[in-house]
Amino acid sequence: NQSTLINVLRQPGRFGSALAVLLLLGIAASSSSGQVLPPSSLPYGYSYQEWSAKWWQFNLGQSTNHLESAGEPGICEGHASRVRFLGGAFVPSSGGSSIETNHVTILAHTPLFFPILNTWVDNTACPTNTFTSFTAAELAADLAGAFSAVSVTTCTIDGVPVAGLANPTNTIYLAVSPPFSYTTAKKDNVLAGFFGENCIPGGMAVYPAVAEGVYLMLSPLSPGKHSIHTVGVVGPVSAPFVVVDATYDITVLRDFDDHGK
Repeated sequence: NQSTLINVLRQPGRFGSALAVLLLLGIAASSSSGQVLPPSSLPYGYSYQEWSAKWWQFNLGQSTNHLESAGEPGICEGHASRVRFLGGAFVPSSGGSSIETNHVTILAHTPLFFPILNTWVDNTACPTNTFTSFTAAELAADLAGAFSAVSVTTCTIDGVPVAGLANPTNTIYLAVSPPFSYTTAKKDNVLAGFFGENCIPGGMAVYPAVAEGVYLMLSPLSPGKHSIHTVGVVGPVSAPFVVVDATYDITVLRDFDDHGK
């Protein structure tokens, strides 16, 4: 279970393909509203690497019976507390294609953080006597170069193509997280539900874990309707191992809409 993406392509349960995806490159790409904040800006007080760890902490802690499309991390303070994580979908163990549309409603002034494709490694495995004991540094080394198998990433925001992601393996938005911990949901945790690791109990604290992925931080969209559409391909275009076609239909409420006025 602890492997680079190349090995995950053989057992791809660990390859998370986020279905909320804006894939952009450039210093700061923008659409009709909202702007992708570059990693150098330390958006809302954290680096992309730190945000990626928080994204995984949140998503690996969810229950399969209550998956949130736009989750409130609850692990930040100040302006960072307004950020919401667009949830992902985990690729089936057999690989293949995933075409999904998610409908999300958020309040105005809400930044969004999400990946298009990402993966993580840790020491969990089933049965429990197969748990490994790699250090955080060893896990990070194992993960190095994981995105060499990603061949295509595209994105449109409100119908406008976003330029700059011709090479997803060499983008400033590719981030490797610092070592992080996460705690599985007390009931119906995602390791058991999505990855078949039924030996992993609810409420289990896992450390260390390390993740790699392409992520975007989007500043608040204007009130109204918006759409984010992305396509990600793993493997050769002629014979892809994974294809993820994701659409997020987003409704941004005005400040007074959520008060019933």
